Amino acid sequence: MHHAEPLAIYSLHFDRGDADSGTIPLWNPVTDTRLGELPEWIRDHRAEPVAYVRGARPSVRVSLLANHFVPSSFELSAFGPALSTPGSPGTRIRWLGPHPVSLERTAGWSTLAEPVPFNRPLPNHIGTHALELQWVAEWTDADGSPRTLFLGDSQHELFTTGAPMRHGETGAPVSGAYAPLVRWSSRWCAGLESRKDICDAVLRGLPETGLRYGVPAWTVRHMLAVGGGMCGGWYQLLQQLANIQGVRLEGRTLHLRPREDARTDEVRWEAMVAVAPGINQPEPSRLTRLHGRFQDCAHYPFAPDEPVELLGRVESRYAFMAGWDDGHCLNFLEDSGRLYLYDACFRSEPVELDMPLPPADGRPVRLGKDSSLRRRYLHPTLPFLMGTLRAQGRLWEVDLERNAFGITVGTEQVPEIDIMWTR
Repeated sequence: MHHAEPLAIYSLHFDRGDADSGTIPLWNPVTDTRLGELPEWIRDHRAEPVAYVRGARPSVRVSLLANHFVPSSFELSAFGPALSTPGSPGTRIRWLGPHPVSLERTAGWSTLAEPVPFNRPLPNHIGTHALELQWVAEWTDADGSPRTLFLGDSQHELFTTGAPMRHGETGAPVSGAYAPLVRWSSRWCAGLESRKDICDAVLRGLPETGLRYGVPAWTVRHMLAVGGGMCGGWYQLLQQLANIQGVRLEGRTLHLRPREDARTDEVRWEAMVAVAPGINQPEPSRLTRLHGRFQDCAHYPFAPDEPVELLGRVESRYAFMAGWDDGHCLNFLEDSGRLYLYDACFRSEPVELDMPLPPADGRPVRLGKDSSLRRRYLHPTLPFLMGTLRAQGRLWEVDLERNAFGITVGTEQVPEIDIMWTR
């Protein structure tokens, strides 16, 4: 495209991610390619976001387009508003320059030999910023008259994060993060400092993504493509959103251990059952739910020789089957000597637990009724256990192929629950 200006700012290419720049590489989840392979900003053609750890001082490689009546030597500067703390007004400052420029040719494109550093660091807080820069060339004519030439403006979406992140996490790009995640995380956590506040804000912000629970996708990239995912994708998403701010969340998968009755050698507990529809779902997902008649029992264990009261309900629910092949994925934060559980699928607030971080070795753990994990998390979130149980003179079997759901017992009614944890 032809520009009538004598000289115009044409493209801006920010740091490529050296160890001292604080750059966070951004990736396109559709193409799985890194943004910034080309200049992030090209006049009339491109405006991609950039991200840095808070307090970083960027530099940018500048290309100019000359047309006519251009001085061969001048000083380049860029002015714009100060990026103040959230909610406070900023003043106009000189972000870059004066940077001396000597053009080898005064027509066509010229890329400056060295990147131009910012005069000051970016804000020292988490946030999203709209930075508009006005570029000017300044020089003095032969007669001593000062001259200023406006070179155009550039608009930049810029993110500042809380602390350096770990790279190459499971399901994430080899370095950095997918751009939508950085945008969400930096906006939700703007101005926050504590690790728990950051994780709480990320959990509360998840509904804004529009992503839904119960969609068959198990990685973050796949979730972004299809609009949702299963718990194996959701816990990775929460980990990556926190990691962008430099906070480590531990991932664990909760498995129900099948328990056998010594008298009949029958498997008793075969699934943990959730009745909530999950994040951004008005009802349990048709793609992954169990729909049919559930026989709910209000009192357990069954008293000998007494009738068992069963309440038949035709409903849709989720079932996490016992054993290694299924389970529910969760996140944990250790902070200030306390442990917090985060369930991105079914809860909008963390759960504080009186226990250490669960081991990931798969060893069985028996939970009594006084367990904080049971009282504060399992009872309200996974309120039923589905069992193959004998009652009223017959064996109520769990057989999903026949749409038989056995008997569902309130989790809080079961004296002991055996679980296993894995990564």
